[in-house]
Amino acid sequence: MTSVSSTRIRILDGETVNQIAAGEVVERPASIVKELIENAIDAGAAQITVEISSSRKEVSRIRIIDDGHGIPAGEVPLAFLPHATSKIQTAEDLNTCRTLGFRGEALASIAAIAYVTMVTRPQGEEAGTRVIISGGEVLEQGAIGAPVGTTLTIEEIFFTTPARRKFLKSLATELSRLSSVIEVFCLFYPEITFRYLLNGQEKITSHGTRTLGEVLRALRPDEAVQMLSIKGEDHGISLEGYISHPELIKQNTQRILIAVNGRMIVSSRISGAIRGGYGTLIPSYSFPVAVLVITLDPARVDANIHPTKREIRISDESEFLKFITSTVKETLQRNDLSHSVSVTERSELIQSPDTQMSDSVSSEYHVRMSPLPGVHEASLAGYRTTARQLRQSRLQMEPADSAGEPRFPSLTYIGQVAATYLLASNEAGDLILIDQHAAHERVRYDQLKREQREGTLSQELLVPVVLSFSPSEVHLLTELKSDLEEEGFHIEPFGKDTWCVRGVPVVLGRSEDPEAIKEIISGILTGGQESRMHESVSRLVACRGAVKAGVILTPEQGEEIISQLSYTAEPYTCPHGRPTIVSFSRVKLEELFRRR
Repeated sequence: MTSVSSTRIRILDGETVNQIAAGEVVERPASIVKELIENAIDAGAAQITVEISSSRKEVSRIRIIDDGHGIPAGEVPLAFLPHATSKIQTAEDLNTCRTLGFRGEALASIAAIAYVTMVTRPQGEEAGTRVIISGGEVLEQGAIGAPVGTTLTIEEIFFTTPARRKFLKSLATELSRLSSVIEVFCLFYPEITFRYLLNGQEKITSHGTRTLGEVLRALRPDEAVQMLSIKGEDHGISLEGYISHPELIKQNTQRILIAVNGRMIVSSRISGAIRGGYGTLIPSYSFPVAVLVITLDPARVDANIHPTKREIRISDESEFLKFITSTVKETLQRNDLSHSVSVTERSELIQSPDTQMSDSVSSEYHVRMSPLPGVHEASLAGYRTTARQLRQSRLQMEPADSAGEPRFPSLTYIGQVAATYLLASNEAGDLILIDQHAAHERVRYDQLKREQREGTLSQELLVPVVLSFSPSEVHLLTELKSDLEEEGFHIEPFGKDTWCVRGVPVVLGRSEDPEAIKEIISGILTGGQESRMHESVSRLVACRGAVKAGVILTPEQGEEIISQLSYTAEPYTCPHGRPTIVSFSRVKLEELFRRR
């Protein structure tokens, strides 16, 4: 049983308080680097050098050198006290604060868990000041010769909290996170010169005369070629930076880098707004790459949520997020989003004879003939089905769309490959491949979304369809009936475990067979618990009503699919985020045939 004395309220001693604060601010070596670089930036530094030394298993020393304002000798001891800061004086100052730091916790927290040496000199003082602190206790302080600026050396990290070391990852992982922090600062502060040295070897150099785009190309050249410039401004919010072409996606949000008023933040809501701008251009399980610099009135931003200041709140957040989503969407609509074949993919498609074959194999090219040469034509039934599907989508094209400008240049139809891909070319001589099912699926999806906006969701079947479901499906059907009706299905109970379908979404037409309708509804029920129910239904309906892969098309039908696709809102991907168009530029073709 707990004794009465052990439950008494008491004030914690200063050492314990400092270590608790350090646990919130200093999670790993990368946290130390982040906090000290932010202090250097707030001090007006034009050059910042990060020197890291590592032993076999851990980071042994961190040194940050800057040419900022420095700290006057009389204020050096104050710098290491908790909540001592020059950034703000009262709570009201938070509404106008534009510095990265303001809580006054970083130096005190770092000094509480490590051996710290600071050498600093401000402009106007003849000598600098050196102070040595170990575990929060000042060991030495005195004058020393030093250049203008501040040098902080952190050693014996976490020696006062040895348990913390157990939670650190491998040395390689910690160094990777540390490098990522420095890269992000290079991107968001291209006007500052950064140098990063690991065990004396220079790893990163960023010259202060560069722009964000130049730094991006220098640090990540492979990604930079697939990044699109983005810029927008509305109601006091400014946004600029880069977002990735839909080809460049990741499985998580780690490559979405956001700075609000110069402060690096992590926000699932802002990441979600960026992802929302892509809509169906990328798969639902993936995320784009982005580097965004957002500026707005400090009074609208609350950064005083977490000690590390990596989380924020924004007033009028819903409007703010809508602005981000719309700006991303508009940027994507202004760019050519067709998928191209990369150098790696090209090398897999074709290799020279001497690299593709061993010495024991003839280096001559051989043409493999089809065992069944001849002309392949669509069957009458297949032709009629495809014609009906295309006629249905053609009749539902908006007059404004059909008479407007297409989303990509005019293409000349060539033919069909594997009864799945349409071949075409443009005026520049580029070779274009189009996935016939994905393309027509995009057409039908866009039509369905338009009908939802206009309220013309459903059309009555000439002959109602009666379907039987399992007891578990009936339970879900009862629960999701209203959602199905919102998508254009008119369905009602018709006896035990049977339901009568009297209407279907317009894009399906009137001639869908009962099995097809049951397949669609069963698919909806299977995914009915998803958070994006309506979107799942729309995609499934569009997929089921589109021309299938493996269907032989006439030239006229192939041309019509391309024409209908060109007038959709997002012609470069299907509703599931798969590409509809892949292009081989004429230059790439000439490279493949060694004409260059």
